[in-house]
Amino acid sequence: MSPVLEIGDRFIRHVYVLTICLTILIGVVLLAFERSAIPSFLIGSAIGLSLFWSLEFVVRRLVRPGKTKRTKYLLGFIAIGKYTLLGGLLYFLFKAEWMNVYAFAGGIVLVQGAIMIKAIGLMISVLSNKGSDQS
Repeated sequence: MSPVLEIGDRFIRHVYVLTICLTILIGVVLLAFERSAIPSFLIGSAIGLSLFWSLEFVVRRLVRPGKTKRTKYLLGFIAIGKYTLLGGLLYFLFKAEWMNVYAFAGGIVLVQGAIMIKAIGLMISVLSNKGSDQS
């Protein structure tokens, strides 16, 4: 019997799929109401997805028990490089006159929203299974 609460590769894959679906859905809504916000929202969503992907990549490849000091330095180097690149990108994006900061922020937090939706779904699944076990 497999445990009800399981977070693994499928969970992460579902977060990617849900984020992409939400990006498309919200993009269509923005298309109908606020066309000028679409590029900012899509760029924010792409940045949010890329930050999530890079975190997953680093954790899968480098975070293992018993690793050496070299791994710590490599993690630090990757983090410095990633956030330097992000800082430069954000600097140029915020200098752009067409940038809609609210749509951009909404795109970035879309990944966290997808994770929350998945977590709520897991909690509901656990509670509904617990309720069906008691009857």
